[in-house]
This record gives sequence, structure tokens and C-alpha cells, in this order.
Amino acid sequence: MNQREGKNLSYLGGERPSHFKSLSGIEYEEVYRQSDWKGELPDPGEYPFTRGIHKDMYRGRLWTRRQQSGFGTPEESNERIKYLLKVGQTGINMDGDIGTQFGLDPDYPLAQGDIGLQGTSICTYEDMKALFKDIPLNEISSTLIIHPPSSAVIMAQYLLLAKERGIPWEKLIGTIMNCPLTQVVGPTFQACTSFFPIDLSIKIGLDVMEYMIPHSPRWNIININAYNIRETGVNAVQEAAFAMSLAADYIKQLVKRGLEIDRFAQRMAFFSAADIDLFEEVAKLRAMRRIWARMLKDRFGAKNDQSLKFRTAIQTSALPLTAQQPLNNIVRATIQTLAAVLAGTQSIHTTSYDEAYSLPTEESHKLSIRTQQIIAYETKVVNSVDPLGGSYLVETMTDQIEEKIWELMKVIEEKEGFIQCFKTGWVEEQINEARYKSAEAIAIGEHPVVGVNIFQDEDEEVKINIFRQASDMQAKRIQYVQDYKRNRNQDPVKRALEKIYDLVKRRSEVNLFLPIMEAVEAKATVQEICDAMRQAADFIMPS
Repeated sequence: MNQREGKNLSYLGGERPSHFKSLSGIEYEEVYRQSDWKGELPDPGEYPFTRGIHKDMYRGRLWTRRQQSGFGTPEESNERIKYLLKVGQTGINMDGDIGTQFGLDPDYPLAQGDIGLQGTSICTYEDMKALFKDIPLNEISSTLIIHPPSSAVIMAQYLLLAKERGIPWEKLIGTIMNCPLTQVVGPTFQACTSFFPIDLSIKIGLDVMEYMIPHSPRWNIININAYNIRETGVNAVQEAAFAMSLAADYIKQLVKRGLEIDRFAQRMAFFSAADIDLFEEVAKLRAMRRIWARMLKDRFGAKNDQSLKFRTAIQTSALPLTAQQPLNNIVRATIQTLAAVLAGTQSIHTTSYDEAYSLPTEESHKLSIRTQQIIAYETKVVNSVDPLGGSYLVETMTDQIEEKIWELMKVIEEKEGFIQCFKTGWVEEQINEARYKSAEAIAIGEHPVVGVNIFQDEDEEVKINIFRQASDMQAKRIQYVQDYKRNRNQDPVKRALEKIYDLVKRRSEVNLFLPIMEAVEAKATVQEICDAMRQAADFIMPS
């Protein structure tokens, strides 16, 4: 046996973990006993909802299976939606591409290289019609993964489509992500500020919330994207504390606009991560439910029980997924999905095993749905509500994580809230520090990753199907939008854009949602509407 073979077989001599800390640095005890946790555990569905927000949880209704999708043209994405629904998806997560997210049309030079690559390209009302062709808007819950300012345009398109189909807005069910700080790649400063002024983005997000509250009461007005916060490399405590503190900032702003807390709190939702540390992820979600309930009741004076219920979708974390030995990711995503179920989430997206290489193929998307279905229908973990409730380990860790989250939230509040912390660069500092620590832990082997720093396969030849875009997709999208702009009636577009410009320039207190909807009706594109606001704010686009 040569030296290399001996090294690879070193595990035959016996193994043990290098340490016993969670991903957030919490020390796991060797044994948890009754003396470690002497708290009280209310029933599921009872304040502060530690054990779940519904008394019967999955015995009454399973979580929504909601795989994130979107690529290429709206027509292509429509076909993928229909495929996913056919194989068992029960809700829609629709992602816009980079141009759509930043308020850029496909023919804009900086957007052309990214058309349809990480989401679908949406720039016109006709795109929205094509995207949701034959999809019953009042029967299937749709999450529109778009942040301000584009969220206002996309939400206006969606409402106009419902109106055209004769569907009352009060019957629409779904969510607009609508958070300018957390959507693209988490709250990193440059990503959030390069293409639109940040204060105006926040205002537009609040405008969307304010408009939707009375007009579409079943629609979630914001999804605080804790998932993308976590994907920057921060730990579970930071993920929760950052998301809760940001939510508190939005609540304060809506109350400042004269809205009663119980009119909108139950329409605020979260999008959280499920990482690979199973017990910590379960404890994190239990702690977040308690913190939300107590914060809404004690700090903001909410009286309606529905306002106190923390509702979150979960996506299994992509950070632990590897390009090396990609089939291992099936196991990782399954464990993460199980953690989300045991934690009591309302919706799950199981990240596909091939996403270190590309967008999911139909095959890998289907496998993600089947993973959820097997957990739901074969494992029996849904048969009892909160099956880990009362575990000394889980309850002790829930208390520990909750305490750490409150401590970090207090630090953020002392610094005048999350938005201010973002603007001063403090959040970016925390993210960069966390990234360094995470990378170092992998590099030195403190955080073992099978196939990366242990059990490597140096002769590995990866053979998986890779998703391929149509070769002419981007050229067709550019031609489409150019023809669209050339062939419409220009006068209504000009008047609508001038109105938006004037309101931003001279009447900054006015809610911009209706004028944006009027511009959509006039056939203005996403970028034209966003440009009118940029110009009024004297914002200079990067070249």
C-alpha cells in the first residue's frame, strides 16, 4: 500500500468529531438531562408558538411545496411552472433575472449578458400574461421574487392580469418579496445600492405594502429574506437577528404612516434557511417564532393572535452543497428538508443537487419535489405535531439561541436599527467577518465537508446533466423589447412616465404605486418606469 492509499484509508483506525460545537458556535453537551431544561412548553398553536403556529400543524395541512423557478423567456418559465405543478408542486416561486431585479430591460447594455440566466426576463405587462398563462391566480399561491423598485412594477402587472381575468384582488393568494436590502445576495451594500437609490427603494417597498394591505388582504406584503442573509455566510443567530431587526424597522415605518399593527402584521412573512446542522436549525425556527410573538405583542402592541404568528417559508441552504461529488447534495438537501419539517415551517423549497453547476434541470427539480413527498408521506414524521418538542437538547438549544438573538437585536437597536446599520457599513462588516471565519473553518478542517476537505475523490469525473439555455434566447429577448417599444402608442407612455418623474421630484410623500400601475397600463417597461424615478432622484447609473 502506497502513502496516498494509506492516507485515504486512515478512517479505518477509528474516527471521532474534531469538536462538538454547532455551526453558530454553541457547544453541544454530551448528554442533555431534565435538569438542563426546566421551562414550560405550551401546546402547538398557543402563544408564543414555540411548537408551531397551528394546533394540528401537518395533520391538518402539509406545508406548501414551492420550488423556486424561472429562466429564459416568460414562455419557457410558464412551461416549467406547469411541469412542476404536474409532478406535485403546490405553490409557485417565480424568480426574475438580474436585469428584472435591478430594473433594467433586456436591451440595456449592462443587462444583456445576464438575460434569463438566473431567473426569467420580465419587462412588459405582456410578459406577465405569458408567464402566468393558464395558471389560476386565485387557486395557486404565487411568490414573486422581486425587490424594489421592480417589485412595484411586477406587482402592478400581476394585479392588472388578475383584473383582466375578472379575479377580485381580495381573492389573490401569494407573496411579493419586496425587500430592497436582502433579496439579491443578502444585505451587501454594493449589490443593493449600485442601480437605484436605497432610500427611494425602501420608500417604494413601503408604498407597495401600504397599497396592498387594503386592496388584497390575503396577499403577503413582504418576505423578509433571511435565507439570502444566511447565504452570505453568517450563522443562524445572525440570520435570525438581522431578519427580525429589519422586520421591526418596516413595522415602525408602516405604523408611522398611520397603519394599525393588526391590519398588516399577519401579512408579513419570512423566507428562512435550513442549513445542515439539524438540531440548531430546528431550535432557530422555534426561537424565531417566540421572538416574533413577543416582539409584536410587547413592543408593538399587537392584539390579534394572527399578528403574533411567525410564518416562514424555508429553502434548504445552498452553501453546504458542493460541486465535488454532487450526488452527495441529494443527502444534504434531504436532511435540510427534514430539519425544515421538524421545525414546523409553512413552505419548503428543496434546493436541487445540481445547483453548484447550473439552474435545476427538470429531472433535479422533480427529485427535489419527490424528496419532500417522501418525507411527507412515507417517514411518518408528520403524524405527530412537533415531534421534537420536549427534547432536552432541542429545548435547551432553543433557549440558548433565543437569548443570543435577543442580545444581537439589542445591539442593532442601539445602533438605530438594521437599516441604519446597513447604511453605515456595520452589516457588511459582520458579513465579511463571518465569511472569513466560515472559509477558514473549511480550510483548516474544523468544518468537515465530505468530498471537499475529507473523503475527497481526486480522480472524480463528474457526470450529471447540466441545464442548458436556448442559444438564441437572449437575442430574441432583445429583439422583442426593441420591437415592443417601437410599435406601441408613445404618448400615453410619455405622460405616465412624466407623472412618476414629477411625483418623485416634487411630491416625495405621495404613494407611487398607482402611478406605476398607470404606467404599466400605458405599456411602459420595467426600466422606463425605474428610469423615471432614477432621473428624478438625480441617480447616476453605472456604465
